[in-house]
Amino acid sequence: MIFDLLPDDLELLLNLVFRFATNLLFVYILICVIYAKEHRLKEYSFNFFVSNILIFMLMSLMISVRLRSGVALGLFAILSILRFRTEQIQLREMTFLFSAIILGVINSLATAELPFFMVLLANVLICAGIYICEKAFIRTNTSLAVIVYDNTALLAKDKKDELHADLKSRFGYDVNKVVIDKVNFLTDSAELKVIYKNR
Repeated sequence: MIFDLLPDDLELLLNLVFRFATNLLFVYILICVIYAKEHRLKEYSFNFFVSNILIFMLMSLMISVRLRSGVALGLFAILSILRFRTEQIQLREMTFLFSAIILGVINSLATAELPFFMVLLANVLICAGIYICEKAFIRTNTSLAVIVYDNTALLAKDKKDELHADLKSRFGYDVNKVVIDKVNFLTDSAELKVIYKNR
């Protein structure tokens, strides 16, 4: 059965839709323009978007029913400390995850007590700040690739230069950094994350 919406309900619904659209716009800028444009770990983008949407909806509904602030903070704390269990997430990806969560929280708070233009300004400042930090501190001419490497003898600490040279001869790019994720001594192979200059 479909009930007719009251004017107040319609206003609340339109407000929620408008805030949600604004939230999606800024999380799109954060993830698709700033994060995924220069980096190859685009599979994380799905997780960032879903986390943002879930946090936005949860906080919006909690504000609507006026839960106690202690309960709201407790739920937010539980959700915000969750981390991916299947794969160790890098600090940079964790930063973007928390940024997506924070955008969801901020955009859910646009109520009569907190004007929308303040929330909009916060969105702009967060995305602009992250973009500036990205350009200032992260090399944009580098990319990351996950590869299976078959010469574990070169993974020793004192053979870093030989490892980089071997990877360059196979890979074709100058290697900046190598992170060893997994080593399988049965197959004499390792899973590496290789950060390299892409141009």
